[in-house]
Amino acid sequence: MVTWHDRSFYIDGEPVCFHCGAIHYFRSLPEKWPELLRKLKQCGMNAVETYCAWNLHESKPGEFCFEGRADVEKFIEIAEKEGLYVIVRPGPYICGEWEFGGLPGWLLKDEGFRYRTDEGDYLKYTKRYFDELMPRIIPHLQTKGGNVVLFAAENEYGSFGNSRTYMNKCVQMLKDYGVDVPVITADGHTGMYLDGGKADDSLITINFGYSKGELTPEHTRALWENQPNAPVFHMEHWVGAISHWNEGRMTYDPDLAAEEVQAHLEQNASFNLYMFHGGTNFGFYNGANAFMNDPDNLLRLLYYPDVTSYDYDAVLTEWGEITPKYLAIQKVMSKYLGKELPVPAPVPTMSLGDVPLTACASLFENLENVGTKHISSCIHHMEHYDQSYGYILYRTHLRPNKNVWLLAMTGLADRAHVFFNGIWRGTLDRNQKDTFLKSDGWLDEGGTLDILVENQGRVNFALPMDKGDRKGILEHVYVGQTKGPCQILYNWEVYTLPMENLQNLQYGSVQDKKHPVFYKGSFKATEKKDCFVHLDNFTKGFVVVNGFNLGRYWEIGPQRSLYLPGALLKDENEIIVFAEEATETPTISIKDYHILDAIKTNDGPETVTSGVDEK
Repeated sequence: MVTWHDRSFYIDGEPVCFHCGAIHYFRSLPEKWPELLRKLKQCGMNAVETYCAWNLHESKPGEFCFEGRADVEKFIEIAEKEGLYVIVRPGPYICGEWEFGGLPGWLLKDEGFRYRTDEGDYLKYTKRYFDELMPRIIPHLQTKGGNVVLFAAENEYGSFGNSRTYMNKCVQMLKDYGVDVPVITADGHTGMYLDGGKADDSLITINFGYSKGELTPEHTRALWENQPNAPVFHMEHWVGAISHWNEGRMTYDPDLAAEEVQAHLEQNASFNLYMFHGGTNFGFYNGANAFMNDPDNLLRLLYYPDVTSYDYDAVLTEWGEITPKYLAIQKVMSKYLGKELPVPAPVPTMSLGDVPLTACASLFENLENVGTKHISSCIHHMEHYDQSYGYILYRTHLRPNKNVWLLAMTGLADRAHVFFNGIWRGTLDRNQKDTFLKSDGWLDEGGTLDILVENQGRVNFALPMDKGDRKGILEHVYVGQTKGPCQILYNWEVYTLPMENLQNLQYGSVQDKKHPVFYKGSFKATEKKDCFVHLDNFTKGFVVVNGFNLGRYWEIGPQRSLYLPGALLKDENEIIVFAEEATETPTISIKDYHILDAIKTNDGPETVTSGVDEK
């Protein structure tokens, strides 16, 4: 039995502190799990914490997946073999810098739907998901002879709302499934967040980081004001940070992280290093943030999509290599445990050299092959057409007309390439204050208008969660003359492009470079070692190897390569690179090193590293 009282945890009556590291099963491949969990144990930890990703398990309504990297039960079983306790944080909302905070995109089809509330059908859909998830975890509870010792209800709700009714229902739902280990909530460590996110019959835990080597009374003051007998569990002890596109990579000093671990040990406080291993936002599962960073409008939210890598400057690298932070923390834990801890061997990586991409397929010539066509009088967002991820193409036809000088759209999410009569005319981004193009006469001739919109990742934290951050074009596309009213465009052909069935592409010569394009090549691999795809000749898109989507690339950085796990490799391998813009040199390189800290400047890549101020 796991209990808590008098500011301490107990297992079967014996006091215990949880020295924990966060490893998300869905951000790595199952072949990597034993190595990652063993390294956690070798660093002196006794527990692993993981979220559960609803949108990975139920990517389409009522269709569930618990195989491959979605096999949470296998992850728990491997942790048990390594002698680790497990802390499960099933959501339904998890944040985690993961797409839509783990919520499935199909929830967004209903424009009136409300999230993280006990009104409407949100908890009904949560229960349908939990009906599938919980039977895979409940048998592993410590009370049933397993290793799951704590269960989280929701996540950081105090940073979103303050409904005690909703949080109580989240807690009760877990107990109704048979969770008889302590149920926890996790929120920022200050009063407003803890008061908003707590629930009855549960234990409060706290999140914060970058405390310059300390654990002070101020960090726990609000905790004990709300729950005087609670043990300190620093549920998210941030030791790194996420990276956004077009920003410098954030890092945190290894020695300070180790000093903070030491401070927790000295005060008999439990902690969870977030992240111990970050991993990868494979496919289109990266999240995004929205911050009030516009000095001219403090209520305007600017959009910051996360990079594919979730390296996080964690204790282990994206591919599981130990870091100076690992060694510094291990040294502290070794002294605390009174024994020498083994230093893990390096992770072998390999280079395979240049890979020419010898076939080319135009997106516009393959719309019927990789997309689904819809006919709409009005324009609608991506989710209206039962699409959650990828790209969406809106097409309409304009009659010849004089003096049409403006093409504009409202509600763009997130980034759009505009083509007219097959010619690229410009690119628009949701952060622009005015999302329009001046035609300079090219609209006058009439013809076909194509707008290709990318879902760059749904906001996973804070206010935009309330409305849901739908993707595509949410309101209108319209044209205007030099004077007078604007005219909304109707009658659209819409192609949903989740980019899941690329096997249907019809290829031709690489000389056909009308963008956007898919390039295809092949390479041999005699070993299954980790490696990294470098795309120096490309600007933006995504990469698929042997049918597995590695994620997005973008020349602006800071990430300039993609992690290719060795477990995906075969003797003969196929690689497909989707390029939003064509290249004169369709060649990629597979190397034995990663680039996560290069920002593109006018003079080329520049390495940029900065410290962490806040999560």
